[in-house]
Amino acid sequence: MNLKFVQMSLAFLVANYMRLVRRTTRWQFEGLELLKPIQESGTGFVAVVWHSRFMMTPAGWSKMVQKPHVLISKSRDGDLVTYVAQMLGVKVVRGSRRAKFKDKEKRGASALREMIDVINQGDCVVMTPDGPRGPRMHMGEGPLRLAKLSGAPVLAFAISKSSNKLFNSWDRFMLPLPFGRGKIIFAGPVRLAKDASNADIETARKKLEDMLNQASQKCDREMGCEIILPAKINNKKAIT
Repeated sequence: MNLKFVQMSLAFLVANYMRLVRRTTRWQFEGLELLKPIQESGTGFVAVVWHSRFMMTPAGWSKMVQKPHVLISKSRDGDLVTYVAQMLGVKVVRGSRRAKFKDKEKRGASALREMIDVINQGDCVVMTPDGPRGPRMHMGEGPLRLAKLSGAPVLAFAISKSSNKLFNSWDRFMLPLPFGRGKIIFAGPVRLAKDASNADIETARKKLEDMLNQASQKCDREMGCEIILPAKINNKKAIT
């Protein structure tokens, strides 16, 4: 059987399921006052959301004036996610959060160029900074390196739902179920100067990681579901 046909058929089902969840959930929002000045300015920005919660993100996109462009890995799984995003009317950038943004030779890479172009056009780049393989809820440097190069602010985009199914995957994937309540928190923004040092980037990375974790856990708590914690890792250092 043709792999693309299978992926397209599955993507059609997933995309329509995501629409069903968004439309049947009573969504609550927090932090819209942080998003509003960016919307009104018309400038581009970066939004970060944990990998496990990606299926709920369309509910947050509805509040974003800037068009979302999602960074998706160049993998077979990424192909499926790309088809889903396209069926939801979301533009896609194919690349990796592990790209060496600090390496001058990589600055000409097409994905990085495309993300900077998206921001310069006044739109939004959405990244899952612990994907595609983890560790869970630990921030990579990618969004901060992009913020430094583009001058764009980075917003934490936390989301949870009262009715869901949690999987024992590396990211504790959260499958949202129709109906019930949902909570979205926007936090930040975090900004970096174009001359920011590696130490500045690491400080901002840790700040954004803590911000997104605290907001995500608050969403879980208020929705009455299991609070997902970051994976425990040994010899913690900045994740690239």
